Amino acid sequence: MPQVFSPGEAETRPLDPDAIVYTTPQKVADLLDIGPQEAVLMSANAEANAVFVTGTDYRNTGFSVGDTLLLYSDADPMGVDRDITAITSTASGVRLAFSSAINPGLYEISDNGYVQNKASFTNGKTRGVTKDKVNEVIKRMQDKIDNLTHNSWRPNLVSAEYINFDTYKPYRRRYYTDYVGTTPMLYRNVQQILRLELWQGDDYREIAAAEARLDISDYSKLSSDSVFLSPGNGYVAKLSVGTGTNQWRSDFDQITTAQNLADLINKEDRVGKTAVNFLSDQTDASTTFTLEGSTANVAVHNEFLATANSDYGSGKVKITSMRSTSAGETCTIAVSDATNLTITQTGSANANSASVSGSGPHTVTLGYIYEDGVATTTASNTTAFTEKGLLQIGDEVLSYTGKTPTTFHPDTGAVTAWGTFTGCVNLSGTPLTTLNTTGTPIIQHLLSVDLVGGSASGDRGRLRDWWIDNEMGIIYFNNSYPFFEWNAVKTSYIYGERYLEKAIEDICTKMVAIDLLMSDDRSVLIPEGTQNVDLATKIQLYKADIDKTLPRYMEVVTFG
Repeated sequence: MPQVFSPGEAETRPLDPDAIVYTTPQKVADLLDIGPQEAVLMSANAEANAVFVTGTDYRNTGFSVGDTLLLYSDADPMGVDRDITAITSTASGVRLAFSSAINPGLYEISDNGYVQNKASFTNGKTRGVTKDKVNEVIKRMQDKIDNLTHNSWRPNLVSAEYINFDTYKPYRRRYYTDYVGTTPMLYRNVQQILRLELWQGDDYREIAAAEARLDISDYSKLSSDSVFLSPGNGYVAKLSVGTGTNQWRSDFDQITTAQNLADLINKEDRVGKTAVNFLSDQTDASTTFTLEGSTANVAVHNEFLATANSDYGSGKVKITSMRSTSAGETCTIAVSDATNLTITQTGSANANSASVSGSGPHTVTLGYIYEDGVATTTASNTTAFTEKGLLQIGDEVLSYTGKTPTTFHPDTGAVTAWGTFTGCVNLSGTPLTTLNTTGTPIIQHLLSVDLVGGSASGDRGRLRDWWIDNEMGIIYFNNSYPFFEWNAVKTSYIYGERYLEKAIEDICTKMVAIDLLMSDDRSVLIPEGTQNVDLATKIQLYKADIDKTLPRYMEVVTFG
């Protein structure tokens, strides 16, 4: 098999390495005074939400989803702008669709209807510099600016940083401080702490994120098994063993298996993993979850972070919620093979079923707690269970979307109404059939954060377990702190300026322009006519402006 270097922890990198953040191809074109594409005639009469161009014009001009079109004709000489939402091939030509409707009667062939792509750089065949080429240069310059300044104006992920714990007087607070000690991180401008692990002599204690750990014992028996994750909103992601890019493999050994599962959760591009979406119905791939104002699906890698075979042991996967501290304790995890996939480091809730009703989704009604197969006088309750999530019944798994508690008579204490799980759907095995048997044990594995006194009394805050100076990147410890040893703190976080300064945008735009002009003879891109400044002089002026501005943003570390 091809060797891929993987130490268990992902490298420090942009949260989305392919995102175009610091500038855009159009801003580069505007700097170089490169105009838009030539207008082309429509190949067919317009529709209310689409126009048509010939295949030749499509290939030569270049049209992409997101490009802005200028539509005009003799009947509407001023025209209208529309953004492309979809591109399809039809008998009438290439169909360029948009969401905001137009009056199609104004844009007909008889009225000389025209379509102009307002983007200067496209992926067409008529210009030497394509939009994809410019985007690749932008990505390189973004990394270059980050490296030169030791800072970033986009979110960057630090997966594992080992740092020392600086204390002042062991187990005592120093005068003028309300904390035991501090930990300065390598980067400042911290947007979010994803993990904060404190070494306790034999294991790490997680105080910044709700976690669960999976121990893979016999990888050879996982050929058709799955791991289920729910973020707490009733949606579920199913991560199944297989050979697809949206699956994880169990082919070689437990260490490789654990790493492959972690790669899938993190959607690692280096091994070609793709996103696994959260679904409300596992039989319908369209039942995805999206956030307001967005069309992108929320997938596993947006909610969870995984690490395999690191400090936790071989064949072990640590999974943490990306929601801060106790917010992730609504997340649940379940497996289809509880023997060879052992769940640890979680909170748990337990109950016993009495019956199942409904034709689907079903309702599970609780009963008395059983011990050694005998019913006790203790009634099951749903109080400790999350509002929505996953349930484990042996090797069987189901999801639910609601719950009701068990209620008792105020005087006699007798059960007046049994607690229920509503909206129950079978995910693995036949748990609903099993739950028809009175006394079937139900367990829920909830991701848990190890705060002092639990999440009810501990948390992130000035007078709580820990707090952070985001600007300086310094963590202050109060009730929770590690052993007094070197590298006793291990943290994962996202850093980067949240506002892209216009000066950085200008620097990146000019760096991209210089690269394009110097990589080849691009003089044909520059408009004809009188020029007071030749290309070579422009490059020197751009460089001089960059050299004058960029040093102001370079971070310098000093040691006192």
